Amino acid sequence: MKRAETPQIKIAKRKPPAGGKQQGGDSPAQVGDHQDLIALKERISRLEAENKGLREQIATLTSTANRPAQSYTDSVREQQHNFFKYSNIRRY
Repeated sequence: MKRAETPQIKIAKRKPPAGGKQQGGDSPAQVGDHQDLIALKERISRLEAENKGLREQIATLTSTANRPAQSYTDSVREQQHNFFKYSNIRRY
């Protein structure tokens, strides 16, 4: 059996202008690239700000979730207090 040949795709790199920098302004491709670059930088800054906010939310949630409302010793002390408080009522 013969192996099916797949065509090779060549990706051409953008060539620099022959005369160095062009006089009279940038080409439309360069202006478009510059606008894309600015848009991407703005998007990156928005995503970084969102990431920072989400990290702060996670930190807040984990710090409050891990901390119990009462410590173990406070809970035991309250149970003992209530036991003696209500057990003494029968004596009077």
